[in-house]
Amino acid sequence: MNIENQLMIEQKGSLGLISLDRVKHLNALSLEMIEGICSQLELWRYDAAIQAVLIKSNSPKAFCAGGDIRYLYDSYKNDTADYKGYFSAEYKMLNLLRDYAKPVVVVLDGYVLGGGFGLAQACHIVVSSEKSRFAMPETAIGFFPDVGATHFLSRLDDIGVYLAITGEQISSSDALYLDLIDYHVPSDKLDALQEALINEPNLSKQNIEHIVACFITRPAESELKQLTETIRKHFGFQHLDEIEQSLANEQDEQLQPWTEKMLSILQQRSFIAKQTSLKLQHLGRGLSLPQCMQLERDLQDIWFEHGDFIEGVRALIVDKDKQPQWQQRNPELEQILEKLS
Repeated sequence: MNIENQLMIEQKGSLGLISLDRVKHLNALSLEMIEGICSQLELWRYDAAIQAVLIKSNSPKAFCAGGDIRYLYDSYKNDTADYKGYFSAEYKMLNLLRDYAKPVVVVLDGYVLGGGFGLAQACHIVVSSEKSRFAMPETAIGFFPDVGATHFLSRLDDIGVYLAITGEQISSSDALYLDLIDYHVPSDKLDALQEALINEPNLSKQNIEHIVACFITRPAESELKQLTETIRKHFGFQHLDEIEQSLANEQDEQLQPWTEKMLSILQQRSFIAKQTSLKLQHLGRGLSLPQCMQLERDLQDIWFEHGDFIEGVRALIVDKDKQPQWQQRNPELEQILEKLS
């Protein structure tokens, strides 16, 4: 067992274990963690003693709360281009995980947000407990859902739009309903599941799935499932103003508390972040995963100059005044988005 790069690395049986161990920061992915995961995967790639990899968290609250946004903010403010290097390393990690020849299992038990959500989606077998809460909350800090969300959320059509622009959290029951996780295993069974995997002499993907299936239980009913028609009704439009107008015009008194809440959330968000997120979700439907990832990378590198990320992080994390001064318009960014479509 060694703790380095805010990761705990172990080998048990034929299983390689990577535990995220930046607990005080809810495992927000530092550059060291990202590079450490890549290095470990490379070490295990040709190690015959390792048949499969399991990624989990040492935090009781979170699998991973996202990217290290304070590091990105400081990098930009200090006039370094380190933020570009961070994104480059993060996307290398996601591609490495996705294309890994050995099965990669991820176990989620707590918050799965932003970059953590992207990390989980890149793994081959996604197991979650009832404690998990999922979200892509980037618009709250003047950014857009990245780490492959242009692909994995856009496959959900209008529900993907809803999750991308509001940043609302969903439960593990909702995630299972939307096919964003593969298996629901109760939190108190996760240790036993890990032991069963450690004791399995043949960790093929098929055998792993067979073992996981022995621990699954039926989760609580998905609340999102009940909202699906309402979400489609309001979030199926091409333009932001149409979505907001639709929410404002809801006539059903039973649905009005929800539509009013969603409208209030959207009105607090950065206009250009919402507009970009909506555009990416619509574009993503017609693109492959590599195309979606490339589109996100191109936008990331210009966003710090033209987007609202720096102001969003300042208001919510640095100064904590919660009073972001969002841009009303950004003609240069609008031109760039126009070229994308």
